[in-house]
Amino acid sequence: MSDIGQDRVALIGASGWLGRAFGPAMLRQGVVAPGHLIAANRSGAHPAYDDWPDLEWSTDPAVAAGRADIVILSVLPQDFRQMALDCRDRLVLSFMAGVSCAEIADSTGAERIVRALPNAAAGIGRSYSPWFPTPDVTARDRDIVAAILSSVGDADALPREEDLAAATILSGAGPAYAALLADALLQAARDHGLPEDIARKSVEAMICDAPAMMAGQIEGATQLVADYIDYGGTTAAALSAAQDAGFQDAVRAAVTAGIDRVNAMSRE
Repeated sequence: MSDIGQDRVALIGASGWLGRAFGPAMLRQGVVAPGHLIAANRSGAHPAYDDWPDLEWSTDPAVAAGRADIVILSVLPQDFRQMALDCRDRLVLSFMAGVSCAEIADSTGAERIVRALPNAAAGIGRSYSPWFPTPDVTARDRDIVAAILSSVGDADALPREEDLAAATILSGAGPAYAALLADALLQAARDHGLPEDIARKSVEAMICDAPAMMAGQIEGATQLVADYIDYGGTTAAALSAAQDAGFQDAVRAAVTAGIDRVNAMSRE
């Protein structure tokens, strides 16, 4: 059992895409005991929790939060802004992008607040979840947050809340950028007449095998690109053409646009 001990945890949004990753993962790994988890959503019990038939469910997030010591907010910002939660004297862990600690404090009365940004890989236990704690978060709170986030992957604390905007667009994007690249490569393969099954397998081999080859070596990406270009082969010609067409500028523009959108969400 983790440092959560006898504390009760309310998981609000338990059947959303993140909630149904975190809830079962915490239960399976003993981060929280079934008798100490309150699963809250609008529709009641969800099949993702069938292994825990006696789990307590609530369709009222305010009731769930009121019965808990730790409140996890795994909901859309617009849904949160329609809730009336009293989280005074509770640890609040938020997975919401674009909802600041200050807004959460104003809306819930909480002072011990952590914002974290898991991604879609939580569903396979491979999420990377940067997180930021407010000054009132205690050492024990930090241990609890680390245990919760580690149930679905890896996590690191950030020194500034504003760093979460960039993290949202990078690690928080999950497979989105890879899917964009895969789609572009697939279209290019079709344009050059490759049969559909060969095109799909070729792109899948590149997109899905590359991560294993790059794992633990991201800091060497710049040198790897330079090595390919210096070699002067067919891949060098392809990489040089991508750079000349503004590939890096397009990626920077994408990240900047995403960060701008995250910042705008906090003002909506």
